[in-house]
Amino acid sequence: MKFTVHKRVRFQHCDPAGIVFYPQFYVLLHEVQEDFLAHIGFPEHDLIARGMGLPIVDMKTEFLGMCRHGDALSLTLELTRLGGASLGMHYEIHASPLTPGGSTAIKLRAQGVVVHSTVPQGKPVRIPDDLRLALRPYLQTLSETP
Repeated sequence: MKFTVHKRVRFQHCDPAGIVFYPQFYVLLHEVQEDFLAHIGFPEHDLIARGMGLPIVDMKTEFLGMCRHGDALSLTLELTRLGGASLGMHYEIHASPLTPGGSTAIKLRAQGVVVHSTVPQGKPVRIPDDLRLALRPYLQTLSETP
């Protein structure tokens, strides 16, 4: 199952030409992760308050189209792997039909890995059963790795 949120490109995301400055895509991807964690009942601020976090350790990104100030976007997140302490995440950003021209063209595709870790030490820790259970419906395949 995919988790989807809708966002609009804001002035703060853009360079002087009104085009999303590429590092801002990573801000948007983190927002999707944060929204996803809240959606499944594990808000990031609660995890951090308990001394845990899910920092990104790897990200591979394909920039496939420009996004401009005011564009409506659909952002999706789906899990590709549920390991002992790590999660594989697949992200996509599409133009929303609300964008001028009504296109739903893909603008970005990314593969990321986050690791359930102690904060601030960064020591990997096995994903607890309650979080694992909440994550499972978003796994592309139902195969887990030890």
